[in-house]
Amino acid sequence: MISPRSWRRNRPFYSMGHPRQPTMKRFSLVFLLAAAACSTRSASSPSPSGATSADITAADLRQRLFLIAHDSMMGRETGSEGNWKAQEYIAAEFKRLGLEPAGENGTYFQAVPFYRILVDSTSRITTGGSPLALYRDFIPIVAAAPPVVLQNAPVIYAGTLADDAKLIGADAGSGMVVVVDVPVGSRAQLVNGLTQRYPTAMTIVRINLERMAPEQFARITAGRPVMDTSRNANAIPALAMTRAGAAMVFGADVTTLMPGAMGKPLNGRFNFARTNTPRPARNVVAILRGSDPALRNQYMALTAHNDHVGFDRSPVDHDSLRAFNTIVRPMGADSPQRDATPAEWARIRPLLDSLRKANRPRLDSIRNGADDDGSGTVAILEVAEKLAGGKRPRRSVLFVSHTGEEDGLLGSRWFTDHATVPTDSIVAEIDQDMIGRAWPSDLPGGAGKPAGDPYYLEVIGARRLSKEFGDTLEAANKRQPVPFKFDYTYDQPGHPLNYYCRADHYSYARYGIPAMAVSRGEHMDYHQITDEPQYINYPDLARVARLVYTAALAISNQTNRPKLDAPKPALNARCIQ
Repeated sequence: MISPRSWRRNRPFYSMGHPRQPTMKRFSLVFLLAAAACSTRSASSPSPSGATSADITAADLRQRLFLIAHDSMMGRETGSEGNWKAQEYIAAEFKRLGLEPAGENGTYFQAVPFYRILVDSTSRITTGGSPLALYRDFIPIVAAAPPVVLQNAPVIYAGTLADDAKLIGADAGSGMVVVVDVPVGSRAQLVNGLTQRYPTAMTIVRINLERMAPEQFARITAGRPVMDTSRNANAIPALAMTRAGAAMVFGADVTTLMPGAMGKPLNGRFNFARTNTPRPARNVVAILRGSDPALRNQYMALTAHNDHVGFDRSPVDHDSLRAFNTIVRPMGADSPQRDATPAEWARIRPLLDSLRKANRPRLDSIRNGADDDGSGTVAILEVAEKLAGGKRPRRSVLFVSHTGEEDGLLGSRWFTDHATVPTDSIVAEIDQDMIGRAWPSDLPGGAGKPAGDPYYLEVIGARRLSKEFGDTLEAANKRQPVPFKFDYTYDQPGHPLNYYCRADHYSYARYGIPAMAVSRGEHMDYHQITDEPQYINYPDLARVARLVYTAALAISNQTNRPKLDAPKPALNARCIQ
């Protein structure tokens, strides 16, 4: 699932290495899936990853996920070699199962145009004749802004977000470099609202670089994939700066300053560069053709995303991070980034001690993405295998393994805007994202969720467009040997975590297609290097996949498509939770 906070993560006592050193725990690109790329076996022959059964099983899911989330995939960042290899495996499995290619030019692939935006390494700033070091003292953070040239640019201290009522007014910051202290715990809406507060500032500087998550730092400095490289002439440039860097500008610690204090003028320039990615990003698309001549050109879509967020430039100790996040950041990247309290440290250290008894310390920098969304990826493969091995449903089933979800639902948006089947022939869509967890340690007490409830399942969007669609899912759940307890908390309009707009189902919903996302929820490993396949609950993952299979089969066999109860939304309107 895409993070709304730009992939945050702490860097407490477990941090090691320099953020520009591409050191990883096991860096070699061992292509374990070479046979998968060229498989021509029949649906009954063994999988290139080893034999899998025709049923949906925990063993098959485990086998597949240890491939998809292996270190050799390097975190499957969109357009990366690892993401490419994972897509080759998915396509090979679709072929092995006898599914029709539904990409471009008779293939299973649909190319998604991507470019990479990264900090221009020649960016330089001086203050009072002294240089501020790029990466160490400052980095640019608004990629859409035009290039910036500073010539004796005046600098003013606006104040601290800890007391935003005392921040200087917009007029006082007009035409200046406006510096704002962003202490730990600052509300996101205040941080994001600085550009609205100072719309005529030359540049806005946030003093919070030392607390920037390593993943966010890596994606800014090493680059992130985008579909649009255009600039926004109205975007206000911004920098993140350390407290030490700000002290050089003002000649004092900013905590001693009053709002309105002037600093030394800045000189220099900064920018984001645009480059081509070494290989295109790709969706993987296949069809299990339906049996009914009257319905076989309609589609029930099953989706998941195959990308994740790559790797950090700075390795950290795996178990230390996990112990820390268990106590301080139980929702991983969706928990506020902050330091541990003394009482929390007292709880963290026994956890780490117990892990040390079981494991040697190991440096880790790859964000394997086992749950997010390796779990959904392997689930649709298992559902495809079960459907292909049984009686064909009346409607066709469209399988789409999206890329670019972590970059803003870009792969699913591209597919629905350039669908390889008529968009209005897609009668419904179910997206599986982060469906592999729900251990007792996952989300203890979070959002009213019972800790480790084996029956819990988040359902988002099921009745937004079609009550009948939601009813079909509920009925499919009741037919399960052990039904789930559906939780619609995160589907509520206005929920602050904005889940309705953060998963690939929304790309379909904006076309008026009944669409929903199912998830087991977030946990301490969300968007962390610790999201590895050994932490997945495979029996429960199989239960989710069987539910999706049952629901997809029911919709595929219905005579009528799910009835819409809401008007088709404006296609390119801003998504509203």
